[in-house]
Amino acid sequence: MLRGETITEGYRSQEVKEALDLCLSCKACASECPVNVDMATYKSEFLHRFYARRLRPMAHYTMGWLPALTWAMHRVPGAARLANATVKIPAAEKLLMLAAGVDRTRSMIRFAPRSLQSQFARRRRRRGRAEGSGISSPAAGNAGVTAEKATRPVVVLWPDSFSNHLETGPGLAAIEVLEALGYTVEMPHQFVCCGLTWHSTGQLGMTRWALSRTLDAMEPYIEAGLPIIGLEPSCRELLAHEVTELLPGDPRAAALQRLIVSFGSVVARHIPQSGGEPPSGRGQHDDATEPQDPDHQDVLAWPFARLDVGAVSQVHCHERSLGSHDREAELLAAVGIREETVQTGCCGLAGNWGFEPGHAEISRRLGERELFPAIRSRAEGDIVLADGFSCRTQVRQEAGVQALHVAEVMQRALRVARQS
Repeated sequence: MLRGETITEGYRSQEVKEALDLCLSCKACASECPVNVDMATYKSEFLHRFYARRLRPMAHYTMGWLPALTWAMHRVPGAARLANATVKIPAAEKLLMLAAGVDRTRSMIRFAPRSLQSQFARRRRRRGRAEGSGISSPAAGNAGVTAEKATRPVVVLWPDSFSNHLETGPGLAAIEVLEALGYTVEMPHQFVCCGLTWHSTGQLGMTRWALSRTLDAMEPYIEAGLPIIGLEPSCRELLAHEVTELLPGDPRAAALQRLIVSFGSVVARHIPQSGGEPPSGRGQHDDATEPQDPDHQDVLAWPFARLDVGAVSQVHCHERSLGSHDREAELLAAVGIREETVQTGCCGLAGNWGFEPGHAEISRRLGERELFPAIRSRAEGDIVLADGFSCRTQVRQEAGVQALHVAEVMQRALRVARQS
């Protein structure tokens, strides 16, 4: 198509669209291909141009606009609970899925009763402003940030749309763990989004809009050089690799890219005798990081107990392809998790892809390659790990098991230690 050979319709080619239909946008090609051809990015660009000035499939609107829809839902008190109650009625669930243009053989996702941001704000109000943090609470509407005055190291928790509006457990667990280690945790109160769902459906104009608005909200934290912790691997890797491609003229994009770190990379630095230091305001992909303040005395000793259980671990495909699972693996080993990693890559859901009409059966077959059999054959008491919301959704819907984020595992280890 790009060379104009055989396929001459260019970005309007139906044949190319059909050829790309089974691309899961897992990003494996970005690292496995000898010349690192990133077909997921090609697919996003193609869909962007193919549907220019055309109506899209309904799933592109409902799944692609999920961040904005869930944000709006949580602005209306009780709306999330009403939606959850409605989809418990089988006929209503199928009718909603038909209207949303998604595969009706799947189950409807559920919404968090209250957003992570609102729960964080309530937590902040209950505890009062963190003593001497030097960070003006975003929950109070003040964007002033002066990290130099902090008496405790400060990190920012990124409220991605999945952790914020759909499944808040990982976010709440991360806050508890980070505070136990002596950090002051901050979180923006405004709408922030990496634009992932718009990007994967080829709505690149909306992706850039979401990122621009996000940079406006995150500017105080960026200027302060604070580490920004991303819990959702797909969102984190988009910010770590593609934000500068999408907004090449905005210097804040490059700055944000350097500040993004994973939860595992922050907490693993505190493993006894690991040789790590408290994280700096630099990205997880930069090994030349210098500590923000290695002399902080408020970072506490290792407060976690050993859990000593086995685990089937589904590493997110974007983390596997673009990032690294090494720090998470080190962290899990430190609390006695015997991790058996699924080797066959994507869980099969791949975000919105597995919900699109015609993909559900293939999605399940992908999970049956290794993931589902490994879950069924695991020893009694062993847990299932998955940092990605899509992976946890696939495991819950198709294997009937609630998978845990690494932050939730560390929360368990923390609570066991406190009880002993």
